[in-house]
Amino acid sequence: MNPIPFTADQAIEIFRTAAEANNSTAVRDGNLVMLDVRNAKDVLLTGDLHGHEANYEGILQKADLEKNPERHLIFQEVCHGGPQYPEGGCASHRMLTRVAEMKTRYPQRVHHIMSNHELAELTCYPIQKNRQLLNTSFALGMFRDYGIRAEEVRFAMYSYLETCPLAVKISDHVFFSHSIPDQLDSRERFFDETIFYRALDPGSDLIRDGSVYRLVWGRDYRQANADLFAQMLHAEILVCGHEPCPEGFKFPNSRQAIIDCSGQNAYCMLIPTADRLTQWNYRTYVLPVHSY
Repeated sequence: MNPIPFTADQAIEIFRTAAEANNSTAVRDGNLVMLDVRNAKDVLLTGDLHGHEANYEGILQKADLEKNPERHLIFQEVCHGGPQYPEGGCASHRMLTRVAEMKTRYPQRVHHIMSNHELAELTCYPIQKNRQLLNTSFALGMFRDYGIRAEEVRFAMYSYLETCPLAVKISDHVFFSHSIPDQLDSRERFFDETIFYRALDPGSDLIRDGSVYRLVWGRDYRQANADLFAQMLHAEILVCGHEPCPEGFKFPNSRQAIIDCSGQNAYCMLIPTADRLTQWNYRTYVLPVHSY
């Protein structure tokens, strides 16, 4: 295991500063990041990271924000995965801190959208995988690094996560969110799209079956469901993560791309804001992370 990249004091300051940056992002409207030719040349959308260090470094190289001052970089699903401590525990809190630190470095151009694993940390909602509670492993990892100060770091992390945007809209035709709600055609399951434009209510929006929960947990990839969500958001193309893709990407229907950065085949999308993406050309914007 590599040395701790940040002390407890540094991590706390990073999360608090990143939270302030989230709240003062000029291109943010409510819980949406709004990008077009007036404020961005292009946008690099990335898939689920789950603590994958090599893919994180590849994304930073691909983005090359210093040489591309009009480029925006979007992260999602950073925690739960990657290196493990020999004594047990997940080290992905380190990557979450690194992403927050990138937000402090580029407060107007780096954005981290809410994902189901970050929401699970924020709301203490248990996620089990391979007979392991990921939240417990994550908390143990924080304790490995910060000891008795782990709770201080955790509460600072909460202040960051609760300010993360829900989605990104690019030039009024591409909508990027971690997933999309399922069963939008069901009268019995109401989805409140006002979550994108108003203050969120933790007691109703973030809980199980709340609209934010449904946004980040949905796995309904039917054409009809994608069409309804696109119509609701006045978008042509939907880009998401959430679904594991061994090949790095999927196209589950005519208007939706799923990208994944958590495995050997990591893919992203680089979208110029002046381009018009359609159901006939959007697949050509999907690129491998590790190509230069």
